[in-house]
Amino acid sequence: MYVGNNFNFVNCTKLDVMKIFLKVFIVLFLSQFSFANGVVIVDEEEGVYLTLTGTQIDVNVQNQIGTIITSQVFINDLGLGSQVIKYGFPVPNGASVTQLRWKINNGDWEIAIFEVGGDPGGGGNNNMHPNLVNYLGSSPLFFLFNDEIEENSVIEVELTYVELLSYSFNNVTFEYPSDYSLIQSGIIVNSQNFDFNLFSDRTIDNIELLNNVGTISNDGNVATVTINVNESTSINDILIIYELASDELGVIPFSTFLEEGVNECDNFGNGFFGLVVEPESNANTEVIDKNFILVVDKSGSMTGNKIEQAKDAAYFIVNNLNFGDYFNIVDFSSDVDSFSPSLVEYTVENRNNALTYVNNISAGGGTNISESLVVSINQFDAISEDSANIIVFFTDGQATSGQTNTSAILDIVQSTILANETEIFLFTFGIGENVTTDLLTLLAVQNNGFVTFLGDDEITDVISNFYLTIRNPVLLNPIITVEPIGAINNVYPDPLPNLYKGQQLIFTGRYTVPQDISLTLTGTAFNQNVEYSYDFNLSDQNNEGYAFLPKLWAKNKLESLLIDYYSFPEGSPEAEEILAIIEETSICYQVLSPFTSLGDGGTLGIEEFMENESNALKFFPNPFSDETKAFVNLKEANEILVNIYSIGGKLVKTIRIDGVVGNNIITWNGNDGSGVNLKSGIYIYTISIGDKKTYFGKLIKN
Repeated sequence: MYVGNNFNFVNCTKLDVMKIFLKVFIVLFLSQFSFANGVVIVDEEEGVYLTLTGTQIDVNVQNQIGTIITSQVFINDLGLGSQVIKYGFPVPNGASVTQLRWKINNGDWEIAIFEVGGDPGGGGNNNMHPNLVNYLGSSPLFFLFNDEIEENSVIEVELTYVELLSYSFNNVTFEYPSDYSLIQSGIIVNSQNFDFNLFSDRTIDNIELLNNVGTISNDGNVATVTINVNESTSINDILIIYELASDELGVIPFSTFLEEGVNECDNFGNGFFGLVVEPESNANTEVIDKNFILVVDKSGSMTGNKIEQAKDAAYFIVNNLNFGDYFNIVDFSSDVDSFSPSLVEYTVENRNNALTYVNNISAGGGTNISESLVVSINQFDAISEDSANIIVFFTDGQATSGQTNTSAILDIVQSTILANETEIFLFTFGIGENVTTDLLTLLAVQNNGFVTFLGDDEITDVISNFYLTIRNPVLLNPIITVEPIGAINNVYPDPLPNLYKGQQLIFTGRYTVPQDISLTLTGTAFNQNVEYSYDFNLSDQNNEGYAFLPKLWAKNKLESLLIDYYSFPEGSPEAEEILAIIEETSICYQVLSPFTSLGDGGTLGIEEFMENESNALKFFPNPFSDETKAFVNLKEANEILVNIYSIGGKLVKTIRIDGVVGNNIITWNGNDGSGVNLKSGIYIYTISIGDKKTYFGKLIKN
């Protein structure tokens, strides 16, 4: 639903006491999307690949939440006989892979099972051909197929993922670099099809397709983009930008209620709820002033391209501060320097002087993290508390000067904040592989910010884009409450991030009882407590259009758990306990995490199992304590093979039955192959009937 102008921030006055509580995310804000067709690799060093013969890309967007199914068809026409093959795909930052499946010569679909550990499906090779490295980008997914592909055989590979489209100031961007020329310069003999379907409760003012020729339609709430090319070289990179009405606030609820037995991952209820909030971002939207300090690492390790990128990011931020803000630039190596002894008002003169200061920054020396933060925090006590106190801090190394112990640095920061009787909003950025992960994470966690880890070449783009997201606060310390109490549980993110002009808030949760609810969003802005209430219905139906919601909820939960994980020393009991939950959530919801991968595939006809076979091959009871059974009806005698795996992907039990015509009963008592009673938890099972079909599902042992 679209909710009109009754939710705006225009009629508020100055902020009195600012409180900022923002959940930490390990994500890149406004990350650059790098979608592309996958590659079936034969020799990654020499750059030998199967020939791509056709593509089909289906994109369905529900209010900026996209589900992308990308399918490519390849043929082994190398003339070199059967080949061992690996699939590579340039997964973008922020996207969640939910399924990889394939079929050979139009046979049955085979689906990759998620498992714990390892490089996704075999990993890459450091000696990959330069074209392949460039094409796949910085975070590719790899999957190694078990079986060789015979000469002249055709393989179709389909990858599905869920992602939040890049949203900024009413403009939403979808990017799919489909230029395949680095991998294959010749003709793609069959069609290249692209279908983009957008459904928006907020009015779509305009939609554009750049770089390619296609068909576009837009009726204000539903828009489509279609590209169809036959017998051609690869199409250009796809770029779609659509603009939403700037005078409309988006308050968009989603809910779906899965059928009993479909979701066996937890006991939080069969309902999944999502809410997107998009504040107005027109010229009349008033924003909160801020006290802003940019802290720049200029130690010796930043020499060269990194310090130049850091200066570029500083130029951008200084040029885009708001008149009415106060600001400073603190730069540190072994010692700490600053543009000004204290915060200064943002004026044309101060801006120009700051740009000159940035231009003269040079790298050299050690890394005095503790003193740079003390110098920064001490500047906030001299300025009115009517503004938001924001620090953006980035470093590429570990502390080598001043205080170097992580716990001691954290204590120094907290004692400085208490001494100044202030509160800060601290964003930390770690550059490269040599940063102290737990220090940067805890600095952010303990000070109402978030941490981002980025590569050596991402400084300018990431930090500049990030600044735009926090440039204009409109609602601080937001809290969502729901009536009846407890109607929604397991909400993420928790606490909620602040609302900023031109940005969006994504809220997800679970429910057990479909019902009408009243949702209230409260916060502070301009010396006033503000409150907005809405009535929603928690659906009692499985809404197929919202199939992304379980994945989105699980993705949000994983991001929250990752923050908790990195808050403890690696290998500690607390970290290991959280890691187990991460792995269990990732595998059960089939959403990749840094600790899981795509393991060996099997002929897992999950669509047929869920839709056509009904309950025929499901176990009952489920969850179970002592014993569970499945019933298989065969039209002809055949072997029935049951494999049961732990949540980590380890085979724990195999059951073989000489199936007879008619009903066959599979019984499992919860023991492993050695007769040892397995612990409570989630297990994955496969049921294979001869060489015809394999079904899969999940079991919960209490």
